[in-house]
Amino acid sequence: MEIIKAENISVSVKEKDIIKDVNFSLEKGDFCCVVGVNGSGKSTLLKTLCRTIPSTSGEVFIEEENIKALSVKNLAKKVSVVFQSADIDLDFSALQIVLMGRMPYQRILQQDKKEDLLLAEEAMRRTNTWELKDRSFPTLSGGEKQRVMIARSLCQNTSIMLLDEPIASLDVKHQFEIMELLKQINKENKVSIFMILHDLSLALQYANKILAMKDGRMKYFGVTKEVLTKENIETLFEVKAEIINNNNIILKK
Repeated sequence: MEIIKAENISVSVKEKDIIKDVNFSLEKGDFCCVVGVNGSGKSTLLKTLCRTIPSTSGEVFIEEENIKALSVKNLAKKVSVVFQSADIDLDFSALQIVLMGRMPYQRILQQDKKEDLLLAEEAMRRTNTWELKDRSFPTLSGGEKQRVMIARSLCQNTSIMLLDEPIASLDVKHQFEIMELLKQINKENKVSIFMILHDLSLALQYANKILAMKDGRMKYFGVTKEVLTKENIETLFEVKAEIINNNNIILKK
């Protein structure tokens, strides 16, 4: 089953093309990393998939439904989003942040039910954040914030998770922790992952699909090891590339 399908997606701002004629589809359970240089259109594409940015032309289908026909709540029941930085300055506890994932299932001003609290606890235990439940969110470290935001996404109980460079500001240890967590969620919960990632070695290790952007267009798409070849990497990034032991990519001038 196609979990995401993009047909001829284009986004223009003030007559300038940001992305142009992007076509791809993902199956349920895919872990897709989006790669490319800064300014290639990766974030715009991700935001178009969740309707944060409207497409100028083309259509996006989530589980075979056109996202334009979905209400905000129904779209939020299908797609959750984790951005690069969790800039929430309000003094909410980590648990309150995670419980926000239940909002698509609640009426306005409805209090959290026992089921919501149980789902939040399960998500936080899964992401090793339960011990942070009473901590003020703004006081958490970058890695802790990202794990809490992933817990919120888990609590939202969607079949698709979109992530915009969620490990960009983290140290190496926390990068691996987040990637291992996402792979676990992908495998055990059957959640499809669509993730923008700069680290090509991590993309090679964790993703089964790669979507490569260049100059606002989809340059390559397919099975990871077929896309992340020495030749394709050199075309995308205009630098020399070396692949070591099939899981480590070194870029050179």
